[in-house]
Amino acid sequence: MSIQKPERRRALRSSRPDSGRWLTVMVVFSHRTFRWSLTRQVMAWTLGIVAGFSALAMIGSGYGFWATKKIMNFSHLQKETQEQQEQLRTSLDQAQALESEVTKLRQQHTELLKLLDPKGQAGPTLTTPQGPANPTPVAPGTQERLSRLKQELDLTAKQAAVVKARMEPVIRAWSRTPSIPPTAGYLSSGFGMRVNPFSRSNETEDSLLGYHSGIDISNAVDTPIQSTADGEVVEAGWMDRYGWGVRIRHTESQETLYGHMSHLMVKLGQKVSRGDIIGAMGRSGNATGVHLHYEVRINGKTVNPQPYLRLQAQWIRSLSRPS
Repeated sequence: MSIQKPERRRALRSSRPDSGRWLTVMVVFSHRTFRWSLTRQVMAWTLGIVAGFSALAMIGSGYGFWATKKIMNFSHLQKETQEQQEQLRTSLDQAQALESEVTKLRQQHTELLKLLDPKGQAGPTLTTPQGPANPTPVAPGTQERLSRLKQELDLTAKQAAVVKARMEPVIRAWSRTPSIPPTAGYLSSGFGMRVNPFSRSNETEDSLLGYHSGIDISNAVDTPIQSTADGEVVEAGWMDRYGWGVRIRHTESQETLYGHMSHLMVKLGQKVSRGDIIGAMGRSGNATGVHLHYEVRINGKTVNPQPYLRLQAQWIRSLSRPS
């Protein structure tokens, strides 16, 4: 009995829990045993991190579902774009119609002046010592008609000037300024600094935080992608980290880039118009999921594309706003 007591005590001592350890995991092989011990603090941090990432994933999935429901599909997007362009053309037609009306009124005004004074004088008469004689006959009501027409002419000229002032900047910038969404979907990544999903293949540098040079719009595979303005295709094909992509030059200073496509529908040197289909959404290149990477470049430098997405709609609102 005296021999077994020390062994029992040793067994009891070895089975007592270690206050610094909360969980121990052991993997036993025939030739080796692996053992990991976790403290309460480490376990709490681990569970907190897992719970945090799970919450973020649920929030992201919920937002994606909500945004997909809220954002129109591509056919609706194209219909909206066509309606906006039709409204712009209507505004242009109205401006031209007003100018034509002003021209017509001026011609009528000139004709009435000739009727009132064929010799081009305010009141041609023969003067005698007793006063004016042989006045030029004037049709009854001509003076009133002339005054009324002059007022209409002045009013129409003012209206035409207002419409022209509104239309001039639109006409200059409309066709070759990116001003519509390039595709339908929800914004999955914005412009600027973000956590880099490719720590070894960042777009600008190899670090955890990277500079995102455009925006990402996510949707289903093969969602059509449209040109956001008139221009010429200056690059079309495989573009390294962008995968299959297209670059369009709109003016000497403005370009747009479309990346991660599944396939292209334009070729180098092709002329495109706003709304033309240039390819389909995919996940080629450095892409963690199906999306379009969209860039707007001014003088070779990327700028935030978001203000350009609804620029055409803003033009429409500004033209329809009462003066």
